[in-house]
Amino acid sequence: MYSKRKTVENFLILILDLICLAASLGIAFHIRFGRLYGEYADWDGRWLVALFMATYTVLALLLEPYRHFFRRGAIEELHQTLKAEVFSYFIIITLLYLTHQSGELSRLLSAYFLIADLLLTYVARLALKQILLKGYRRSRYSSRLLLVTGTVDAEKNIRNIIRYNEWFRQLIGIALVDDPGLDFMAGIPVVADGNSLLDYAAHHGIDEVFITGQALNDMERLITWVRELGQMGMLVNVNIGAFDIEYTGKKTLSRVGKYAVVTFARNIFSTRQMILKRTLDVMGSLVGMLILGAATLFVAPAIKLDSPGPVFFRQIRVGKNGRKFTFYKFRSMYQDAERRKVELAEQNEVDGLMFKMEDDPRVTCVGKFLRRTSIDELPQFWNVLKGDMSLVGTRPPTVDEFERYEAKHRCRLSMTPGLTGLWQVSGRSDIKDFDEVVKLDMEYIDNWSIWKDIKILFLTIKVVISGKGSR
Repeated sequence: MYSKRKTVENFLILILDLICLAASLGIAFHIRFGRLYGEYADWDGRWLVALFMATYTVLALLLEPYRHFFRRGAIEELHQTLKAEVFSYFIIITLLYLTHQSGELSRLLSAYFLIADLLLTYVARLALKQILLKGYRRSRYSSRLLLVTGTVDAEKNIRNIIRYNEWFRQLIGIALVDDPGLDFMAGIPVVADGNSLLDYAAHHGIDEVFITGQALNDMERLITWVRELGQMGMLVNVNIGAFDIEYTGKKTLSRVGKYAVVTFARNIFSTRQMILKRTLDVMGSLVGMLILGAATLFVAPAIKLDSPGPVFFRQIRVGKNGRKFTFYKFRSMYQDAERRKVELAEQNEVDGLMFKMEDDPRVTCVGKFLRRTSIDELPQFWNVLKGDMSLVGTRPPTVDEFERYEAKHRCRLSMTPGLTGLWQVSGRSDIKDFDEVVKLDMEYIDNWSIWKDIKILFLTIKVVISGKGSR
């Protein structure tokens, strides 16, 4: 039911945004050309309207721009509206450029549209919130909620319910199971106790009951409440106690077979987010494979002439949650590099479970250039295309490094490893403490978003061009 309601909410907001978008284009065309949706004749610009609306719809389905919509304040809503508009407009301009149609969208038309759409969409979203939160929630059609809890947890429960600002539900009373004789708690009337709960719910138009806190302690009475309230046709929500366990990561309700469970994780990603990340990986790796093919024509002969051995270096690395895969690079070292690594272990410049060394004698002359320019990393686009790696993530360790990991280090592999990541754009080889690398990896995982990936990709280009921190 919750997922259906969220779907309806998102659909409603999307329709509102599309109406504002279409109206904004009409305003922009009228101001610029004096015609509705066209330059030379009415409606000859309708293909632009269709492109804008289709692009915005696809992005809305992929990027979840309406997450926590009713919990956003006015400033946050303005920020989210502006961000969605700028990003969708950037995608549209890119599509027009790639299809050689960029000349169809004049600069003045674009400016008029952006201003009109920002204003219309922002005002419309604020109006929708007011209508639903102050109109619908107070109407006879909203869900009337009765909170069943104990005195100890009551204020906390009330604050949490109010903070989520749900438009479809209003908290109309509390039933305190320990009956302290109070009339109000945090401004909400106390209307019943554990003994009078069923009678009150039956006679006061309750749609929904939420049972939590001390009310969960008496299992026999809890079973009776659930059965009786359910027979009355009410929606009964019972808090899962494990969900209240103090945990620094994220948690969600899910199912294992027939069992309802609470899922705990450093971060929890939706299927939509993972599809979007994989789409970005595939698109980026296809472009990367073209660059790899062109580079190989020049790099392969140089590697062969510089030192004996294969053009590509292959090594078993450890990926997501301990999965092993074959990792590819252009060979930048002599063939006996792995054997000599043991001899050079004392000269390792990284404190911890990684090996880095300035002026590494195992690196060939061509290899120094490949590493300085990061060209040696290009074959990893094949790993990304295969799905062993992502464009952005944590760097995959070698098997021997992984086997020496402590439990606190293994969490850096809870996501698919990447060709680049937060560590690389934060100093790369200049960071000499492995725990600092892990800290950056955890910061990336805990706060992951597709926007963060895009930002890191742009920063990576900047770092590669400057050569900062690469060896």
